[in-house]
Amino acid sequence: MAHRTFKIATVFSTLMLAISILLFIVGYIVSPWDYHFSFSDDSHVGVWTRGLDSRLVFFNDAEYGPYRGSIIGLVDADGNVYPPLEREEAFGDSWGIYYRYFKSSDSTIWTLMVTLWYPIVLFAIMPLVGLVCSAVGRSASNVAEPCGEREPPVTRVLKS
Repeated sequence: MAHRTFKIATVFSTLMLAISILLFIVGYIVSPWDYHFSFSDDSHVGVWTRGLDSRLVFFNDAEYGPYRGSIIGLVDADGNVYPPLEREEAFGDSWGIYYRYFKSSDSTIWTLMVTLWYPIVLFAIMPLVGLVCSAVGRSASNVAEPCGEREPPVTRVLKS
């Protein structure tokens, strides 16, 4: 039973690894501003690439797209920001995670980006363990059984 569960987990992990690698490559071809999947009117996901890092991008405004450091307000000569920000939160861009949240009186913009290296490494563990176990099992069986599976020589007793 444990062997079957291990095989099912390995197949699932291999499938998820393939999907993660495919998304990683797709990030070099499409942009989340042009192509994204929408869960609802204010929840979207896409893939974005920066250098050697493809990221899953979650954001709320399909027209604006994911926030990427652009201008969200203007400052007048007196230092007043328009539109005034009621709330501003930010985390990262470190360890493959980037988060920005801006709320003003007339709009809300949020973006969460997570590197695809995390799922690639995570989902590669089970297939690698399966390959190592398989290789160790084969080498152990090769030591126990000689190559070519020869039968022992037949000894003939000659009667005189």
